[in-house]
Amino acid sequence: MGAVAVGALLFALLLVVLAAMLWQEARSARRTEAVYVLDDAALFVAERLSPSAAGRLRRDDVARILEWGIEEHVARVGAAGPAGAVVLGSGETIEGIMERSERELGAAYDPVDIAEVIAAEGDYLEAIGAVGRAVEEVEQ
Repeated sequence: MGAVAVGALLFALLLVVLAAMLWQEARSARRTEAVYVLDDAALFVAERLSPSAAGRLRRDDVARILEWGIEEHVARVGAAGPAGAVVLGSGETIEGIMERSERELGAAYDPVDIAEVIAAEGDYLEAIGAVGRAVEEVEQ
């Protein structure tokens, strides 16, 4: 009778380990890579602007600011090299967007509006899982 109990205990332990492995696999399978879609980002950001910024910026303005912000960031990362630190949405990025809007549109976007768009873009990046997830996964 003792051998049967040990066998049953080992079988139960095997089932627990198998269940844990399946649970872990299912959990990791739910993770997807974040995909930044400019149109989705512009809609997300435009819906979250303050009333004053929303009164000054149309959705295509938001999309343009986001696109130019990305281009500014990429240009600065390339200029800084692999060891350089470049912050998305820095004052330099805002200035670059203002200069470009003046040059291409004939009028500069308000720096407060640009900063608000970039801040809301951070919320979009978090919502799609592009930022914020890695730290949580490491802690678990």
